[in-house]
Amino acid sequence: MRKIALFLSLCVFIWASDLQQALEYEKQGDYKKAMEIYKKLALKNSSVLISQEQNNSSQATQTQNSITIKKEEKQDFSHLALANYLGENESFNPLGISSYKMNYFLPFAYSFNSLGTNNNKSEAKFQLSVKKRLFENLLGLDEKYYIAYTQTSWWQIYEHSSPFRETNYQPEFFIDFPLYLKDYEFFNNLRVGILHESNGKGDENLQSRSWNRIYVSTAILYNKFLFVPRLWYRIPESKKDDDNPAILHYMGNFDVNLAYLGDDYFINLMLRNNLKFHDNKGAIQVDLGYDIFNNGIYWYLQYFNGYGESLIDYNKHLQRLSAGFLISY
Repeated sequence: MRKIALFLSLCVFIWASDLQQALEYEKQGDYKKAMEIYKKLALKNSSVLISQEQNNSSQATQTQNSITIKKEEKQDFSHLALANYLGENESFNPLGISSYKMNYFLPFAYSFNSLGTNNNKSEAKFQLSVKKRLFENLLGLDEKYYIAYTQTSWWQIYEHSSPFRETNYQPEFFIDFPLYLKDYEFFNNLRVGILHESNGKGDENLQSRSWNRIYVSTAILYNKFLFVPRLWYRIPESKKDDDNPAILHYMGNFDVNLAYLGDDYFINLMLRNNLKFHDNKGAIQVDLGYDIFNNGIYWYLQYFNGYGESLIDYNKHLQRLSAGFLISY
């Protein structure tokens, strides 16, 4: 910047000297030499103006390109969501920790059904979910190995002392195998994992809930539609240690997530069912998100209807409407 200022000052000085010389020639009556100097100054001014116009045009082009890049990044939300699911965004984090499932805070969560004695139907619900890549390609298949942790809490913030009504903890380990299918490029991966889920309560109050599963899932991205089916097998427990022997009857053996990922919004539908027509149990959850601030923080609306929203209520039918904010999909 200092060099530019010195250069401009020198140019002004030279221009002033030339102008003074032209005026001297006019006083002496040598109009020919004076006109030559004036012509020279005019050419210098025109070249400066042309240079300024070129610089302004270049800056405008750069600004337009920057705006275009930002728009393209915003429109590529479907690929960002898939990259998060596949764990391809750790490069932005020196610890390699990235979001896993949805991370949200819903201060307004209302249940249309009773939540038990002394519990308010209005509460808060929030979820924290992260994953960490451990290592990769041990089998030569470009596979990746992860650990993950998800915590979902139901918080009675509108009650005295604001107790936590229920918290579910889900540590897990999984392996992602990439799929390279020439004619089916929308099949992205095959995931195999083992998942423990519990509510961390002891047996003395008869509220302990836990189970262990082995699951397999895949992610299918077609245009802006994301389809994630998941099948699981419950690891058997002895009758003495089983806190919830009927949990498969209410939770089934699979769930399916189907999402549409728009430029600044998303719609997600989760379905779960036991596929028993004589005594059918299941659940549906609808998630709506809109990017309010254009920075990845979403206004978030969640509707749940069915069984198994939490472990403590796995065998109770609940209908709930919740609203708040989501920070990662």
